[in-house]
Amino acid sequence: MKVIVRPFFIFLLILPYCILGNDGFETTVTKKINASAFNETKDSYCKDRVDPNLLTWREDFDKPRLSKSDWTYAKGNSFIHKGNFVAGWGNNELQYYRIGTGKLNTNQNLFIEDGFLKIQPIYHKNKFRKFEFTSARIHSKKKLSFTFPSKITFCFKVPSGIGFWPAFWLMPNKDANWPQGGEIDIMENRGRISNVSSSALHFGFSPQNKGTLVGEALIPGKVRFQDKFHSITLEWLKDEINFYLNNEKDPYFSVSSEMEAFKKFSYPFNSSYYLIINVAAGGIYDDYWVDKAAFCSDEQCSNKLAPDSGRFLIDWIEYQQID
Repeated sequence: MKVIVRPFFIFLLILPYCILGNDGFETTVTKKINASAFNETKDSYCKDRVDPNLLTWREDFDKPRLSKSDWTYAKGNSFIHKGNFVAGWGNNELQYYRIGTGKLNTNQNLFIEDGFLKIQPIYHKNKFRKFEFTSARIHSKKKLSFTFPSKITFCFKVPSGIGFWPAFWLMPNKDANWPQGGEIDIMENRGRISNVSSSALHFGFSPQNKGTLVGEALIPGKVRFQDKFHSITLEWLKDEINFYLNNEKDPYFSVSSEMEAFKKFSYPFNSSYYLIINVAAGGIYDDYWVDKAAFCSDEQCSNKLAPDSGRFLIDWIEYQQID
């Protein structure tokens, strides 16, 4: 893997565009959001909290222990698919995922501090099990299930630097060859792009014959996703999915089963899913760009004046079943 260091820049896409390849397609739309709330300077622009009595489940990370009842750690840098070894989690990712240990069920890459879940990839000059990077990935499979009609909201801040790939996403409970069961990416972010956050839906028959719909939220530079807390809400209805930023009344991205994209491929999202939270290092999502100096060098992130700038922070998660 050749490590490439390039300067920060922001690549903005205002008009929809479509990429065609093999027998599939990818379409991206970007919506510019300049909310009046951004005129006020504050640390968090996350949406208003829902009455706890109306929630099906919530996580406030108000205790230092990561719940084993809700979360399971992924481990390593690979998985087995149909008897085949798939390295780099299928995306040529560089990190080795570590599991939780001890009474707190945490590790150097994932811990709860000051009421936040913090996930930090670490760059190791002396490799860890032959890997230069470690990180953490947790999921709720066979523990917490999510389905429609519902709303899922999380309040977050992303790490800053070339090579970070934080994600908050859903995969189907029912085992199916990807992407036949669908994939819902509530939030993905490229660490070098400061004011764009993406949501996406993946569906289709095979990795070579699939559709991908992407919606991007574009915000002003003064309230960057790396500097301020923002929230994304997935509104999940039968045959319809909407994504909202903060307290916005209008979605920045909407998808329905009636769209042209689903005439070739079936609409798989009327099902139940589990949640995944992780931070990858490098990989295909941002064309393999990595700046090793951007990553924490130890658990304390002692190489950074602001350690949290190298971490994916989640303040809270809410899951509300709706009528």
